[in-house]
Amino acid sequence: MTAQLIPVFNGDISNETVLLCNARDLHAFLGVKRDFSTWLSGRVIEYKFIKDQDYVLVPQNGGIKNGRGGDRRSKDYHLTLDTAKELAMVERNEQGRQVRRYFIECEKKLHQQSFPQAPSVPDAFNPRGLPRGVYLQKNCSKNPYRASIWRNGQHYHVGVFPTIEAAVNAQKNFFSGDKIQPILSSTEQDLFIGNLHAILHNFRRIDEIWRSRLRPALEIMDSKLVYLLHDRFNDSMCVIPTIESRIGKYIPPKLPR
Repeated sequence: MTAQLIPVFNGDISNETVLLCNARDLHAFLGVKRDFSTWLSGRVIEYKFIKDQDYVLVPQNGGIKNGRGGDRRSKDYHLTLDTAKELAMVERNEQGRQVRRYFIECEKKLHQQSFPQAPSVPDAFNPRGLPRGVYLQKNCSKNPYRASIWRNGQHYHVGVFPTIEAAVNAQKNFFSGDKIQPILSSTEQDLFIGNLHAILHNFRRIDEIWRSRLRPALEIMDSKLVYLLHDRFNDSMCVIPTIESRIGKYIPPKLPR
């Protein structure tokens, strides 16, 4: 990973461990000319950030200093990296682009960390003996182990597998982009894959329209939507190849001439 530009640390939001950064550190690195309180309160209102979802408030070291002219700041803002990336993007400067790439690298490093290994002698009827994110489906004989991942408050379904080892390996590879065997096979699951193919195909078309028409028009108007949508489209397009590596890429049928 690149050198540490801003300290990143683990924190809890909605009972889930996520990567966070201190908003004061971000403000200082971005070189924002407005004072911290004015800048952050304005951004929170402007972009509708939600407390305990996009950021958390924590007591500041030193607490409140009483007395006229004293520093009465008592809380710090700890931001999720998604929130920090959005704040960095809207500053429209080199520091913002640099720190955004840095946060993406921090997330990649987290994704590549190993998941807990399966117990050597697991108790198939005791979910507490299973690795984190692996659950026993007692009524499923073919693929009894369901795997999932929690990240930044979002739940990702990985798949169903015949063994604990297969479920854990799928968890490890879920964000890495490594090719693994498709996890869906039944008629109902085939329909799900078909629907997912259609969503990915349509999103690619929407992204083409965004790049060729919508973004140029918004840039002419100097609209702030450019910076909000730019991140959303870029992040989504980065995920699509990983999904397609698992379910196969959709090839539209050739229409008769």
